[in-house]
Amino acid sequence: MPPAEAPRRVLCSLGAGPQRRLLALARPTFRAYADRHGYALDLRTEVLDGSRPAPWSKVVLLRRLLADHDEALWIDADALVVDPSRDLADEVPPDRFLALVQHRYGEALKPNTGVMLIRAGETADAFLDELWNATDLVEHRWWENAAVLRLLGYGLDPPRLEHPTPFFERTHFLGTEWNSIHDDPADAPRIRHYPGWSLKTRFALMALERGRMAVHRRTVR
Repeated sequence: MPPAEAPRRVLCSLGAGPQRRLLALARPTFRAYADRHGYALDLRTEVLDGSRPAPWSKVVLLRRLLADHDEALWIDADALVVDPSRDLADEVPPDRFLALVQHRYGEALKPNTGVMLIRAGETADAFLDELWNATDLVEHRWWENAAVLRLLGYGLDPPRLEHPTPFFERTHFLGTEWNSIHDDPADAPRIRHYPGWSLKTRFALMALERGRMAVHRRTVR
């Protein structure tokens, strides 16, 4: 019996307008991770649907890429892979179509779509279609993240799980090391994410971290 083929997988992101500078900082870390773990790389610098705020282009890109790939790993442009030694997909049980981190804010738990693995199939297609059809949330302050919360069964104000849906039952929640943020940091991050700051501050923090990474590489050689 021939060995099973490796999944066709892609790491993707989008940094349009002023966020292109952030994506430029993130790009080398994304490429290193993709090369190490066998992902194609698809990084965009233009919105894919000008009728909506830029974050919604995430949905468009994922829908397109999952037509030709078995798995798509999305990482926001304002994030850096700081430890590529493990593959996120290895953390996800085979019966789950979606994986992301759930952050704690006081008593509230909020899934964060800044890092998100989606596996192709009918469930993923239905999920992404329903996300796009959440037109009442197009201008929500959390954009598509709000639609993901609602599809999983969360209320939005405050974000908390109210009525778990079939999508929720097939979602895997990763450890915070895969999406470490200022408000809920991991002790040993694999991906550092910088949401909530101004673009100027995000760029400065990411540049500082890239500098630390370069020093570390030189030290361990």
